[in-house]
Amino acid sequence: MTGQRLLLIGLLMGIFLAAIDSTVVGVALPSIVSSLKGLNIYSWAFTAYILTSTVTGPLWGKLSDIYGRRFIYVAGVLIFLAGSLLCGLAQDMVQLVVFRGIQGLGGGALLVLTFTIVGEIFTLKERAKATGYTSSVWAMASIVGPPLGGFIVDTVGWRWIFLINLPVGLFCVATVGRSLKTNTRTETKIDVSGSILFLVAASALLLYLSEFQNIGGTAPLILLTSGAAFTLFFYNERRSPSPLIPFHLFREKILRTGFLGNLLAGFVFFGIIAYMPLYLQTVLGYSATFSGVLLLPLVLGWVASANAAAMLAIRASLKIPAMLSGVFLVSGTVSLSLASQNMPILLTGLGLTGLGMGFTVSTFLIATQTVVQRGVLGVATSLLSFLRLMGGAVSAAVLWLPIGALVKDLGLQESVGVVLSEAEKRAFTAGFSQSLAITVAASAVALILYLFTPSIKLAKLGDKSS
Repeated sequence: MTGQRLLLIGLLMGIFLAAIDSTVVGVALPSIVSSLKGLNIYSWAFTAYILTSTVTGPLWGKLSDIYGRRFIYVAGVLIFLAGSLLCGLAQDMVQLVVFRGIQGLGGGALLVLTFTIVGEIFTLKERAKATGYTSSVWAMASIVGPPLGGFIVDTVGWRWIFLINLPVGLFCVATVGRSLKTNTRTETKIDVSGSILFLVAASALLLYLSEFQNIGGTAPLILLTSGAAFTLFFYNERRSPSPLIPFHLFREKILRTGFLGNLLAGFVFFGIIAYMPLYLQTVLGYSATFSGVLLLPLVLGWVASANAAAMLAIRASLKIPAMLSGVFLVSGTVSLSLASQNMPILLTGLGLTGLGMGFTVSTFLIATQTVVQRGVLGVATSLLSFLRLMGGAVSAAVLWLPIGALVKDLGLQESVGVVLSEAEKRAFTAGFSQSLAITVAASAVALILYLFTPSIKLAKLGDKSS
């Protein structure tokens, strides 16, 4: 086995671990709460991991640009493994939440640096396949997580959903540490003040979006903190000789389109993942397990399109896969909004939406890594991931508004999950339809954005990141 192939296997296993740990805990939480108590902070076992893995992405990317991919990647894996070990040994829910935050800190490095390393070590043609593999593994992990977690809990206990990470993670350290060459450390210094401001701003915003229903009167203060920190961050970055996020990246049309496109695609994709199960279970009466199975076309569409999108971006005009992204997203969300209880149309809509997400991610990942200089490859790649995940966080908050208002009006807070009357089902469907209309609008904006994608062949641009 060649060194590159072994390295890719290690990277794929690493991103699988980081991605699956955002979903695998859900099915185990009833057992965890039974063992550790702390039901009042139940949701923080999710939030702590998502928050730290998301907001630290750009920082990991910048650190890898300065100190080298291998050193920062291995450090990230070790932090992830330390968090996993501590989670497996946690004695109460507070400890688990704190340790999940540590685990997410390392998970952020795995999610970001896998794509960055792939963009650096493979030639443009090879990168298309490698990008397809990494995107597919990332997508599949989100579906595999719940059933795998359930199997582990039922057979060896909930602590092993964390402890099982240790041997796999150590394999990642061994393969990447051995196979990846050390790139030269630059003289650039990390922007400490900008990094702190960004972490505060992004953490506060993500906290507000993910927990706004539960934080009551403190919500305006958290939002104000985020706004103030972002304002200071932008001011700091314009004056910093080595900014955490170089704003000149947004002046490049391809990058700007990719950043905004990933934000919108994340909004649509993760919003549907968040609320479609609620509709399937509450209105159509399906079980949680079968609802998860019905979401498979969403992920399979992403997996099926990953390689095709990357190859089209290289061999054909970049505008072709970009436009296909928008067309698939619009077609998918429109189909979902028209489906009601028509299962074939609903499944088709999910598949088309998945295709749109896959085309967006792969097209603009490979385009970004082709046009940027190596010195900003890490931070540019991390911005795509960060904006995609933030789009999902915004979506979770925005799409709940029409559904939440309806739930409150009908007094369904305690009723969702049991049999509803036909009138309640019709009302719930109306609220869900309003949420789907928002995803249609977001998809339409993405399609309009992609109309302005440059008609160029990436193969003719050269590869600045190599």
